[in-house]
Amino acid sequence: MNAVMQKWWDELRAAGAVWQHSRDPRAPHVVLRSGRHSDGFIDTLQYLSAVRNLEAAAHALERELNFELRAGTVDWVFGSPMAGVPIATVVALQLRADHIAFTEKTGKDGKELVCRFDVPAGESVLCVEEMSTTGQTPQRSIDAIRARNPRARILPYVGAFLIRCANDPPELKDAKFVPVVSLPMLDIAFNEWPAEFCPLCRVGSRAIENCKRVWKDLLRTMEDPTHLVP
Repeated sequence: MNAVMQKWWDELRAAGAVWQHSRDPRAPHVVLRSGRHSDGFIDTLQYLSAVRNLEAAAHALERELNFELRAGTVDWVFGSPMAGVPIATVVALQLRADHIAFTEKTGKDGKELVCRFDVPAGESVLCVEEMSTTGQTPQRSIDAIRARNPRARILPYVGAFLIRCANDPPELKDAKFVPVVSLPMLDIAFNEWPAEFCPLCRVGSRAIENCKRVWKDLLRTMEDPTHLVP
């Protein structure tokens, strides 16, 4: 087990950024944005919203990235909307990048991303995420940047504070993750199920949508499964 990663994970839990189902059917569980149900959820912004934590996380990510970049320069750092933008900004400063930018959500479901920045031909681009579950969002960011800037040099790395998937998931076709915290490396996994096959629903556990809006109440259910979540 990676002791440094474990320390970060312990800090996230202490900051109230991690919820796990108590295994008591009286406690609720969560519905993910994908519509799947899960017995665990991480809200990294509960930790990264503190400027001191954001700076420490960005510095740790910058160190990990430099192992891969091998003193190479980064001209542009892109963050994904919107939670990825703060850590991307601090990473850009620490990497001494020339530009900080971001992709934007578009479309009815907000899953399509668009780039409105013009990157000169040959300049290097690094994408940074605060967290990724599957790698789909950074790949959409890469696709959006490349669609507008076909001659930009997009680096084959995505910096991420935390990932719930492998470093090279199939959804991330054009890069690999460089994480500070990797749940697979810590042997930590949350279960996910299609709604119609959710075992927690079958035993009477209530499914909570948009769990961030009731985050403090949800955390209380880890200790008190009967606590009412609005």
